[in-house]
Amino acid sequence: MVSLPTLTEPMAGPRHARHARLRSRLDYFPRSRLNRWMLRLLLALPLLATAIVTHVLSAPLEGTPNAALMARVAEIDWTRADVAWLGQISPPISTLIAAVVPGGRLGLAILGALVGGIFLQKVIEIAVQRHFHRSTTVILTIALAANPFFFYTATENFAGFLGLIFFGLGVSDVVRFASWGNTQSGFRAGILFMLATLSDPSGLLYVATAVAAVPFISLSRRGQPGARASTVLVLVYPTLAAVFAIITLNLLFLGNPLGQMGELLTEGAAERWQSLPALFSSLNGWLLLAPVVSAWLVAIIVGRWKAIPVSALVFVAIMAGYVVGLIPPGSAGNTFILMTLLAMAFIPSAKNRWTTALLDVVAVGQLVIAWVAALNRSIIVEWLNSLGF
Repeated sequence: MVSLPTLTEPMAGPRHARHARLRSRLDYFPRSRLNRWMLRLLLALPLLATAIVTHVLSAPLEGTPNAALMARVAEIDWTRADVAWLGQISPPISTLIAAVVPGGRLGLAILGALVGGIFLQKVIEIAVQRHFHRSTTVILTIALAANPFFFYTATENFAGFLGLIFFGLGVSDVVRFASWGNTQSGFRAGILFMLATLSDPSGLLYVATAVAAVPFISLSRRGQPGARASTVLVLVYPTLAAVFAIITLNLLFLGNPLGQMGELLTEGAAERWQSLPALFSSLNGWLLLAPVVSAWLVAIIVGRWKAIPVSALVFVAIMAGYVVGLIPPGSAGNTFILMTLLAMAFIPSAKNRWTTALLDVVAVGQLVIAWVAALNRSIIVEWLNSLGF
């Protein structure tokens, strides 16, 4: 049997193109396009059922990010096309999608459910590509998705969900690019980070955190002059280009580089900063930290010690986003979903049964943490009550 190169093996020489073509066929899971879409639809069905029950069979819950998004879309004058109008539609990707999706909040919830199915299939595909043990793949996927946080975020926080998805997939590509020298993954990560920023304001913080984490990642081109600087440039350039264009337009035409975002960054920030210590003196605050500790445990088990400061930086970014108002009221589960994705991104190929067993135990713990934390969040409890629970 001919051994094909894995994702962790460098490819060079005259057979590089043939190996790349062969590997590209094995990169997909399932291999058949029809089966992939069937799996995506199957994974989306529970989310679709939740969206329909919430918005058709019961009264939709007010105070969710989707409710705020649709209210903001309704106030936009779509006959304009000036710079002030560009500020109103920021972040543009989620706002424009919400404007064109039929059905209002129901349509947005259904779209979020469908995107969630595609996302879960991609998560499984990445786990298969990384040669995770089957039990670890199944348990981690269940831990990520089979909890109220994931269902609520997919169906009630479309902008935040898009930002999390783009960033989570981008982090996986960062590992391939920085540690394995896969240049295509680097360009893909940069584009995904830009999409995260243009989907949700908190995406900018996630990207900044990812860039700050590069010094903690082992580079495939270690020792080469400018290796880290070039790595950071590839990852951050698309986001910087998009943000710089927006800042330039705001400065030239509105005289304010931040535009409407400036009001967002100042309104209520002082009160949220003062309430932060009280948050971590309660059970809810400790439950926010629990997914971070789980990510640290995964890093220790697999020997990826440098993943510990990375996950810590992301948590700090989430808290900063909460303080400055980049994470809208009614958001819930961002920390859990993001930390679970980070843990999966930094898990290497399965080494032995002992490591696999420990990872499975941590994954089960993640599921327990998700449910306990969700049932301690008032917005999630209200949402579950609207579903009849």
